[in-house]
Amino acid sequence: MSTENHLEKARKLHQKALEEFRKAKERKDSTILRDACAKGWLSTTEATYALLVKKGVKENELPKRGDRGRRYMVDKYAERELRYIYYSLREGLHKEGYYDGALSFDEVQIRLDDLNLYIQRIEEAS
Repeated sequence: MSTENHLEKARKLHQKALEEFRKAKERKDSTILRDACAKGWLSTTEATYALLVKKGVKENELPKRGDRGRRYMVDKYAERELRYIYYSLREGLHKEGYYDGALSFDEVQIRLDDLNLYIQRIEEAS
């Protein structure tokens, strides 16, 4: 899959996360909010794959299982700003949002805005 394919998938997942977020907020439903966080994390993962491919990592070398390999690759290939955003999204959307269900609607909105910035920065990265 190319960088652009991963970015397109990341954008689509981000849009689905935003749709889920709006639905969750409208219904005041924390379960749907967790679904929005899950989709946001999947979008983060796809955007990260786009960055790694852009940096020369072959598709068959991308870490597809577990977080350890992805963290290693992010640390190795991502610039500081992207690393900070990645780890913020990992902690916020993945851990606190999806697994713990501990984020408020306002906090999820901030993380989804951060995700949009992450995707934009990856698009701009050389």
